[in-house]
Amino acid sequence: MRVAPLSGLLAVILTLTGFALLGDTPGFDATGREVRAFYEDHQGQTWASLYLLVLAAVFIVFFAAHLAGVVRDVPAGGGWLHRVVIGGGLLLAIGFLTGATLTLALVDLAGEPTASGPALQALNTFNEDFFIPFVGGMGLLLLGAGLATFRAAVSPLPHWLAWAAVVLGVLVFIPWVGYIAFAAGGLWVAVTSVLLTRRPANGTPIARETSGTARR
Repeated sequence: MRVAPLSGLLAVILTLTGFALLGDTPGFDATGREVRAFYEDHQGQTWASLYLLVLAAVFIVFFAAHLAGVVRDVPAGGGWLHRVVIGGGLLLAIGFLTGATLTLALVDLAGEPTASGPALQALNTFNEDFFIPFVGGMGLLLLGAGLATFRAAVSPLPHWLAWAAVVLGVLVFIPWVGYIAFAAGGLWVAVTSVLLTRRPANGTPIARETSGTARR
């Protein structure tokens, strides 16, 4: 499918829109009263945000599946790494779906008078600190794609984009730097999505010149 790679770009757009709608949620140290007030006041936009994030998770899986297929066909480069790509995409999608579920629970509890402040506070803290599956999923997807393609003589990705995947895939696991690398990983997905869409219809990969290649 020629439009299959665009699922990555669509996932990024849905994610950005979803988090923009969600806004500045209460921090991990917010009181139960503050958590209740926020989700009672932002119920409608939170529902809309969660819907978009669930859709983003779906398109992430489609993109990861397509990218894994592309990586699998890399001559002497793909090997088993295409499985890492799909595994990373699945973990990333699970992170989105689980995070959306936790936020949905907060919306429901905020509207229940019987829900105690400590319960809301505890659930909110868990929700705010739930980022490890996102980091792990993005890192695996990037490393799988980058390691399979950056040394290949014939690759579906430009050399600089393959190297960027490896670098970002490492940085995303480093504390404090990881947030920036994760955001840059989203940009990588968007750029890769567009470039894969522009590939020839027969899927001809990019051949890289080597120093020993004779000039014609």
